[in-house]
Amino acid sequence: MRASVLKDAALVKRAGQFAWLSIDSDKPVNSAFTEKFASEGVPVFLVIDSATGNAALSWYGSATAPQLAALMEDGLRVVAGGASGPDAILARADQANARKDYANAAAFYEQAVKAGGEKWPKGARTVESLIMAQLFARDTAGCAATAVREAPGMARDRSFVNVVYFGLDCAKDGTPESAAMLKLAEEAVKIPGVLSDDTSQLYGSLAYHYRAQKDEAAATRVASDWVAYLRQQLSDARSPDARLALDLQLASAAVALHTPEIALPEIERAERELPDEYMPPRTAASLLSQMGRFDDAMNACGRALARSQAVPKLRNYMLCGGILTRKGDKAAARKMYEDGVAYGRGLPAAIAKPAVDALEAAAAKL
Repeated sequence: MRASVLKDAALVKRAGQFAWLSIDSDKPVNSAFTEKFASEGVPVFLVIDSATGNAALSWYGSATAPQLAALMEDGLRVVAGGASGPDAILARADQANARKDYANAAAFYEQAVKAGGEKWPKGARTVESLIMAQLFARDTAGCAATAVREAPGMARDRSFVNVVYFGLDCAKDGTPESAAMLKLAEEAVKIPGVLSDDTSQLYGSLAYHYRAQKDEAAATRVASDWVAYLRQQLSDARSPDARLALDLQLASAAVALHTPEIALPEIERAERELPDEYMPPRTAASLLSQMGRFDDAMNACGRALARSQAVPKLRNYMLCGGILTRKGDKAAARKMYEDGVAYGRGLPAAIAKPAVDALEAAAAKL
């Protein structure tokens, strides 16, 4: 997103309307912001009302430049008021969603979809928002039902891919809803012009669900296609940052294919290109560990530790401890976990507590 979408001229020209702010949620200095605007994951995009300091609109996940521009317009509409018809219902839904009242947000989004009808320009975006609100409200049955109902009639674009992705994850394996979503997902991963992040995550979900249903042949086929897709995307990438995002996805695809070694050369190249980033050595450590090369994995994990801070550093302590455990060196693993706990206690509890608790639990198991 940062390497491509956020640099689009259609967004840059809106600098006079919006004050842009990029937050690294892992840094302690941003803990007050991330505590107030806690999210279900990253990336998350917020339109914040400068008069109240509250979020007027919240969007989880990736988006194209035109989609982000449309979301910004919707955020302005929430702040300014005055909308009518389905747009007014959508504004109420966005307000509820931004304050994390997901159940009411889902109800309003559903009303907006019905009021807008098939020709409403905001229909696809509203269906995306509806299905995410249902998921965050823990209404997986409603989420799956929405996907089965709405996805077949949607244009085959990025919104369709996103709805299928969430619908597949909401549907219980082995149900008619799951079968319908698997069929649509097979179609969705082949749609051209979709952001690689979206297509890649759908490939991963598709492989996972086939494997969960004990269809190893289908899981292997999808994972092989996933690797081929990412290799093509890498050949077209024009910057180290763009390649890094694809490298990390390739590592996941290689693991899904039970061949972690095929991603290692790309990860090693990423570390040479971006010597200050912690993710390439962290990913290399994970791949090397799965390959049984524990000493090399610990060398890579040490580099990841040295380059990271705050919550990412805590996650790297956990990774290094896990590698040492698999190596059979429980004493060293325990010390690694304890060092991580000591480091984490010096961070704001709002961002560090879950990771510190996980480190303490890992140490206790030893």
